[in-house]
Amino acid sequence: MDKETSDKLNEISDSFNEAMEELKNEQEAYWNSLSKEDQLKAFCAVVRRIHKGDIVDKGSYRYVLYQVFGFGPESYAQAQLAGYLALHNSIFDGEHERDTLKAFAAQVGVEDPEQAVHDFYRGRL
Repeated sequence: MDKETSDKLNEISDSFNEAMEELKNEQEAYWNSLSKEDQLKAFCAVVRRIHKGDIVDKGSYRYVLYQVFGFGPESYAQAQLAGYLALHNSIFDGEHERDTLKAFAAQVGVEDPEQAVHDFYRGRL
């Protein structure tokens, strides 16, 4: 990459980071302007929606933002920078893990993958 392109990319990156920092400051100022009662109401409303989208519906990151919250594409980076993508990716109920273990057991030739996974969870392997 030539110097001019690198400089332009750095300039764009700096502008993006400045805009995100400004949004973060606005969001924090808004939060701090709320009473504790209103902060709790907002918190519970947000958690309820995250619970529905991530736990009940088992939706993707975009699904939760766009379908459950009703946001548009502008929410993607803001929510990611606020930590929601990391939070979303850390949520699992074990079902996916069991399916992955069964698929792996089948792939490596385990005779009864379902029983092997069951035994694994029971601590017999």
